[in-house]
Amino acid sequence: MTRAKPATSLALAFGLALCFAPCVAAQGGQDTAAPDPSKGFQRARRASADVPPDRAAFEFEANGFSYHVGANGSGRRMKGNRTRRFNLQLDGRDFIEGLRFTLYEGDLLLVCELNDGETRTGFVTRLEQPSMRALWRQSIPAREVGEPLREGHALYVTGAGFVARLELRTGIYDWQHEDLGDVDGDASGVGAAQPFAPFETPELAGDAVLFRERPVYNRRRVVVIKKKTGEIIRIE
Repeated sequence: MTRAKPATSLALAFGLALCFAPCVAAQGGQDTAAPDPSKGFQRARRASADVPPDRAAFEFEANGFSYHVGANGSGRRMKGNRTRRFNLQLDGRDFIEGLRFTLYEGDLLLVCELNDGETRTGFVTRLEQPSMRALWRQSIPAREVGEPLREGHALYVTGAGFVARLELRTGIYDWQHEDLGDVDGDASGVGAAQPFAPFETPELAGDAVLFRERPVYNRRRVVVIKKKTGEIIRIE
């Protein structure tokens, strides 16, 4: 009888291990699960690093589909043996050099950085699912397009010296500010316009949105704007 205790203890320990194993597995699954694109924008990965930028392609997964978008705007959505093709209709010599994506009301939102060999701009487009038809497309008239921030039906977008709020249902800007800058004195004491560098991801602060400049030579300004009206409250 005295030998029954170790057996009982062993069985109890084994039973507890079986109970906790699913929990540990579930936790591990949460850590390794693919991120949910509906919660924020993600960068698409380059399909190959061994090709010129104007011949590159981008790949990503969202909502159970795999996507492949060429630098020329030609794309395809794949699931199993089913493929639907689409085209982002780029102009002239434009090619895509960066792409971010997320989901909005079941549709696909793309923010693309463009380059034509001389200038850089960008655009936002909403692609209807499952048709992949573009519901609208809106230009971002600035270089170095930053990571957007979505709040409900609004999307805050940025570029060098550019900030704006876009209405996602219509694709129309609620407001925008271009060529942002202030007046600082240069080394000679003469005032000179200092355009804003590209911005970090916008931040929400109550009724305002903050556009924080990326650090440039220890200078890091912030533009504080009223969310609804677009009125600049201050520049810090």
